[in-house]
Amino acid sequence: MPNSHLPGLPNPQSYDTRVPGVVLDQVTGLMWQQSAPGKLQTFIGAQRECERLSLAGYDDWRLPSRIELVSILDGTRTQPSIDVNTFPGTPSHWFWTSSPAVDAPNSAWYVYFYFGYPKIEEKRNRFSVRCVRTAVARPAVPKRYDVQAETVRDVATGLTWQRAVPSGQFKFDAARAYCAQLALSGKKGWRVPTLTELLTLIDERAGSPMIDRGAFPNTPGEQFWTSTNFSGGRLEGWYVYFSHGDALYDLVASPYRVRCVI
Repeated sequence: MPNSHLPGLPNPQSYDTRVPGVVLDQVTGLMWQQSAPGKLQTFIGAQRECERLSLAGYDDWRLPSRIELVSILDGTRTQPSIDVNTFPGTPSHWFWTSSPAVDAPNSAWYVYFYFGYPKIEEKRNRFSVRCVRTAVARPAVPKRYDVQAETVRDVATGLTWQRAVPSGQFKFDAARAYCAQLALSGKKGWRVPTLTELLTLIDERAGSPMIDRGAFPNTPGEQFWTSTNFSGGRLEGWYVYFSHGDALYDLVASPYRVRCVI
């Protein structure tokens, strides 16, 4: 049945599980293998696993990219960091993505569903795999970012970002207060991005900082707060580290950077 997950959050996940064995993400148009195979695979083995898969009448399955796999993370919970009603039985494991590590040819990106963050590891390691296919094709995006003087609109996600970040650092709640009072290009309603939203800005092809430097110049390769509390608690929050492209959590009293979104 259709399932809207955590509707109180911006851009809530929305899944359709009416077809046995698969999950249709109604936001991204991606169709997911609902149950992850129990066998661990190397990177090459994971690719072949998906290429061989025939499920729900489809045989065009593939290994998801980093940003695709990140899209089904649930940063508000752990062990596993995923909607367990939609994806029951998901192990709290490392899951391969198809995205190679640019500066390490023998490594690739994975997403760790125990806590919920992406990182890179050598392809010879054996991790879990969950296959994906494109169920609803989105229009091609000739140019991802629409860059204005103060803002950047991501054509792919529909999110509009603060282009230049403030020079100071903020504690978790202070970052929220800063974004809430922001007014750029006549726009109000700015907020701190969620974990999955901020991870969409990671540019896997770039070195530190791992972001499009034409669209977002002078971005420091530092930690940036998200609005996502770790495991739904109040003492810790998630940040994205733009030096390495991964994410982790820390005490909300820690001072980090912020980039607002609307």
